[in-house]
Amino acid sequence: MLMPWNQLIAFLDSGIRELIGTDFQQIRYGDVGMAVALAIGVGIMLVLTLMRLAAMRKRHSRQHSGYVIRPAHRKRLWIRALHTAPKAFLAAALVMLIFSVADPFLTATEEVSGYVESRVRIDLVDTSGSMAWEFPDTNKSKAEVARDAHLEFLEMRKEKNDRVSLWLFSTYPYMVDDFVMDDELYYYQVWDAPYVMTQRLDKAMVVPRDKVRIIPAEGDTNIIRPLQDIVKHFDRDEATVGREANQNRAVLIITDAAVDEFPDAEFAELARRNIVPYLIYINTSDARSASFLHPTVPQLVAQIQEYGGDYFDVTSEDSLLRAYEAIDEREAVRVELKHRALKVPIFPRFLLVAMGLLVIGIPLGFVSELLWGTSP
Repeated sequence: MLMPWNQLIAFLDSGIRELIGTDFQQIRYGDVGMAVALAIGVGIMLVLTLMRLAAMRKRHSRQHSGYVIRPAHRKRLWIRALHTAPKAFLAAALVMLIFSVADPFLTATEEVSGYVESRVRIDLVDTSGSMAWEFPDTNKSKAEVARDAHLEFLEMRKEKNDRVSLWLFSTYPYMVDDFVMDDELYYYQVWDAPYVMTQRLDKAMVVPRDKVRIIPAEGDTNIIRPLQDIVKHFDRDEATVGREANQNRAVLIITDAAVDEFPDAEFAELARRNIVPYLIYINTSDARSASFLHPTVPQLVAQIQEYGGDYFDVTSEDSLLRAYEAIDEREAVRVELKHRALKVPIFPRFLLVAMGLLVIGIPLGFVSELLWGTSP
């Protein structure tokens, strides 16, 4: 069903008034290059059309006819104006379309907030020198196997509203970013993070060279420093966000468990704050060679279990699923989500006027051509 003319006119009037009321000095453009390219293309087509019309014989004329049409028999000025009006409408619509392609927007500082149910977690990734050695029978480093497992775990956690912070550690801890809830951003942060941080690279290490960060004094596996800093970070976050004390949180440690010292005091501090440690264990041991004196489960794993946590062997097929379920069992925390809408797109204002001009110009062009296009 077509829109009645009175509604169409009112619709166009509101769009034009909104466009006229826009402060053009405040407009910014997000894609000027595309608009310029489109304008150049339109300009070239216009020049070619004018050249074609100039080269062709004019309508309503016959070569060597010998007759000149008197002005009295030509179209009157107002008829010429009406005949030309559709072309003006189409030209104005084209200009509006070019402006809309440039992605015009206004800046604003309106704050938008809401609440979501989220699980708070810090992922602590081991990037020490021991992670650069080969994982048995894979031609991959332990770090690469760990990263693949981590990324697969994140794929499973998509759209779960996890609030996560990425940390790396070797001799010293490094926080890559504070808590984020953007799944794609966090996935890229994990994917882009280095596999290994060490002061020198041994030739026998199989880690890709572009995934190594050479940093003086790095290469050891000191897990005590990062856990101390993580406890402080959780405390600061709790004070900043204003949540109740000791709400459910977790630390997911991804390591081969070849640590220099064992963090009894740090695990105790985590437990006191109701922060559960989980470990994705990059297990390279051979179960057939295990004995009472040399068990396959390292001391760090046993400590985590003592403090209410659990570990997930990367060699087990269902380890990541069990890690996912363990995180999911933690009670969700109500988190206030805030963001500022800094970009207000206004291309619909230009597009609306352009569509209105086309709706009027195209039918009017057919009518004017039928009425006045057959005579000079």
